[in-house]
Amino acid sequence: MTTGTIIYLIFLMLSALIAIFFTTYSTVALIGMMIFVPAIMFVMLIFQRLRVSVSVDAKNPLAEKDDIDKPARAAITMSVENANKILPITKGIAKVKYENTFSGEKGKMKVRFSVDANKKRDRRILVPMNDCGNLAITVEKVRIYDYLSIFAWTIGRDFETQNILVLPPVREMYLSRDKWYNETTEDSDRFSIYKKGDDPSEIFDIREFNDGDKIQRIHWKLSSKVGSLMVKEGSLPLTKNINIIIDLCVQGNEKNVKRNTNLLVQGIYSISMYMIEKKIPQNFIWYDKKNDIIQEKMVEQEEELIWMFQELFKSKITDQEDEFLNAYIAWEGGRLLESAMYLTVCDHGNIESAGIVKDRLEIMDLRQVERQDEEQ
Repeated sequence: MTTGTIIYLIFLMLSALIAIFFTTYSTVALIGMMIFVPAIMFVMLIFQRLRVSVSVDAKNPLAEKDDIDKPARAAITMSVENANKILPITKGIAKVKYENTFSGEKGKMKVRFSVDANKKRDRRILVPMNDCGNLAITVEKVRIYDYLSIFAWTIGRDFETQNILVLPPVREMYLSRDKWYNETTEDSDRFSIYKKGDDPSEIFDIREFNDGDKIQRIHWKLSSKVGSLMVKEGSLPLTKNINIIIDLCVQGNEKNVKRNTNLLVQGIYSISMYMIEKKIPQNFIWYDKKNDIIQEKMVEQEEELIWMFQELFKSKITDQEDEFLNAYIAWEGGRLLESAMYLTVCDHGNIESAGIVKDRLEIMDLRQVERQDEEQ
């Protein structure tokens, strides 16, 4: 029952009381008008309902914050087409609910709209969202009203949920060379452009012969051309991808949890975008407590990064600092990684001794990264 319906019923009862005590032509006419006019409104509403359609879509499935501490404005589009040639829709209301499935932030809102006769209108529905994650937006019900707002008619309900990824702004990450290349003894088609090695299949540099150089490294053709001995230096093979461990442990009060969760997502996003630009493949690893499995997702392109976030945001954060380590050691008998980068926003003990890598574990506390940036 709408507010207009309640007001109409009050006036109808008052008109009936007046007609009982004062039986005159004017009171009879008043009662007739109170019945006739709403009937006309109802018939017109039926004609409107028969020739109106609604659809919901997310034009952009990604919303990026301008500032990590400010909300993003995710948007979906509700399209309302009014095929009535003479009857405009002057009042329509859509009830919308939304939930961040990663952070738990949720709410409801009402969106008002109108559509001219024989027109189609796209109504953008903006949802402010403070937390990074997957924002699920559902238009629960769309109703149109007659011109006196006495009657309402539902023209659509429970539309398909639109999912929008809310991501933080990319920040510049000051990664040293040693932090994003990983030496390997295995066969690889990637080689360091900064550091020489012993792989003869790829030449890193050519220099003049020095005492102690192996004869096998002499570049005979070039030596004959320049008239002095020249030596080939081999390249350093790099791993085919970089393992990046995401620790979903976030501790503290509610405010700190939300802030540090956003910092974690920002660190993942920024580091991955940096490596995509450098054409470095990444293998993201995290523990999905909901399904009790270790998730691994390869990322080489930006589109694959978006897919990775879609899967990551299905997981839940935890306050147990050893949850990932215990789960990984139990997973496949604790398969050792050759090396890895460990992204965290939580205080840990000695992660290096946990036994998850063979060689080197680069631990990056993203809270310290932010503090260092603020100090500079």
